[in-house]
Amino acid sequence: MKIIRHPKKGKLHRPIVALGTFDGVHRGHQKVILAAVKYAKKIGAHSAAITFDPHPQEVIAPERGLRLLTLLKEREELISSLDVDSVVVSVFTRDLRKLTAEQFIQRYLVDRLGVRSVFVGYDYAFGQARTGGIGELKLLGKKYGFTVTVIPPVKIKGEAVKSARIRELISRGDFNRAISLLGHPYRITGRVVRGEGRGTRLGFPTANLQVDKRKLLPLEGVYVGYVGKQKCVVNIGSRPTFSAGPLLVEVHLLGFHGNLRGRELAVDLFRRLRDEKQFSDVLSLQAQIKKDIARARQL
Repeated sequence: MKIIRHPKKGKLHRPIVALGTFDGVHRGHQKVILAAVKYAKKIGAHSAAITFDPHPQEVIAPERGLRLLTLLKEREELISSLDVDSVVVSVFTRDLRKLTAEQFIQRYLVDRLGVRSVFVGYDYAFGQARTGGIGELKLLGKKYGFTVTVIPPVKIKGEAVKSARIRELISRGDFNRAISLLGHPYRITGRVVRGEGRGTRLGFPTANLQVDKRKLLPLEGVYVGYVGKQKCVVNIGSRPTFSAGPLLVEVHLLGFHGNLRGRELAVDLFRRLRDEKQFSDVLSLQAQIKKDIARARQL
């Protein structure tokens, strides 16, 4: 599998393309990408998933303060796991934003990538002000010589899986529902930085993560996850028992003893245990942490 950033003309030969931003690489995105991969293997062609960085909304409407489900590296790794031949990363610029729907198709998909077939989700839109839709994509496919396959929505308990909905669920604390729509754990990556040492003094040392500000952090609370194959309990919050401070991501690896400072950690959260809360004293906090760890071991 290759990561191709800012592809030049002729870099790919008649690829089968899954097209989208794919923030979150949720179950709907997975269906689009896997359909493209399957078709490419069937006809002996190269499969590629195209994503954009920065996220188009960060350029089009920066005032909205979009928080990402997946930073670029996280997205690349998730897409790569779907057996695609290439992940193509294109820079979303103000100039790209200004292209009409047909200009985008002609200049980017046809002239630069030479696509043979395009797979998209049912709600795909493109071009200036998202004026191009599925109908226009099919017409342009006929004009420029590529086929278009539209993948219907994936629904979980009657609800269509969409990135905006997953962001909403994560932000309000309905994390376990969000995980069911994602179809994989929620990854948070960051560099381990020096903390205040409170976890160690409590008997539960933590690695404090410095996380990219563009990343959507789950609602404050206690979560269970993995770092590689090592299970962990993660507290996201301001530590109100010790007088509230800045929001921190604190990772306690079960059974681990060592210094992780300076290392980059990828934490895969899969379950929310409880809200963060203020305890009357340190002993009560320690007792609750022990309960959290015991529950985490069972999951």
